[in-house]
Amino acid sequence: MRRKLKAYLQSRKAREDLLDLLLIITGTLLTALSLNFFLIPNSFLAGGVTGLALVFFYLLKIPVYLTIIILNIPIFWWGFKEINRQFLLYSLTGTLALAFFQPATQALARPPQIDLILAAIFGGSLSGAGLGLVLRGHGSTGGTDIIAVILRKRKNMGIGEVGFLANLLVIAVSLVFFPLNIGLYTIISMFVASKVTDAVISGLNTSKSVIIVSNHSMQIGSRIINEMHRGVTYFSGKGAFTREEKTIVNCVVNRFELAKLKKIVAESDPNAFVYISDASEVMGRGFTSKK
Repeated sequence: MRRKLKAYLQSRKAREDLLDLLLIITGTLLTALSLNFFLIPNSFLAGGVTGLALVFFYLLKIPVYLTIIILNIPIFWWGFKEINRQFLLYSLTGTLALAFFQPATQALARPPQIDLILAAIFGGSLSGAGLGLVLRGHGSTGGTDIIAVILRKRKNMGIGEVGFLANLLVIAVSLVFFPLNIGLYTIISMFVASKVTDAVISGLNTSKSVIIVSNHSMQIGSRIINEMHRGVTYFSGKGAFTREEKTIVNCVVNRFELAKLKKIVAESDPNAFVYISDASEVMGRGFTSKK
């Protein structure tokens, strides 16, 4: 047993697990700071279980951390037999860490005296960054994340769909029990949080997937390889209207290289059809190799 533990501690898996836990702990700390510095002082709400905990706090003065724990007990009980054990353990770590940091940082919080719109933006940004770090650590803060995984498995519902319904519930409650401006500021905060979460998970350096349909595909492909040092894939295609056989070029570049790629295409074939889309995550040589 001791030998297995020693081997684990020296393994790459142990380092990856430690990094995941550090991301989860850091993320929950940022989320707690967002609650205490921006959301709670301005009576804003948040998404999911945390939002419901804030409702109970504003209406009944029940501590936020206590409600988070109580509401998550049946959720984790439900998820115990339904989801991956590592995700469940990491989510439990995130939930307990958030329940610890929220009251621990509350005494230190000195809410900035700023406009409500700025409070909504910065509160959403901080909580979004925190949630993004937690998700990058392959965990969650419990609540609707656990429910979403279960419903995806049982009812084939999307995780985003469950999150949207949970946020809709919180917004509906806010419109019933709180002034209209609080509900509207909460929507702004949630929107900013979702965008920042996506940015933290995917990274700011979003890549672009480019599809080029041209009569000079080989020339364009060669120039991309030689001048930009990017890989190229050729596909065989056929025009539905012209019935003409064509070679289609596909490549992935980062956003800083996009202008150079457009120049190559324009010089090689001004009549080329080019389709550019976001590639939120790219793994492979020249990009990231992390899973």
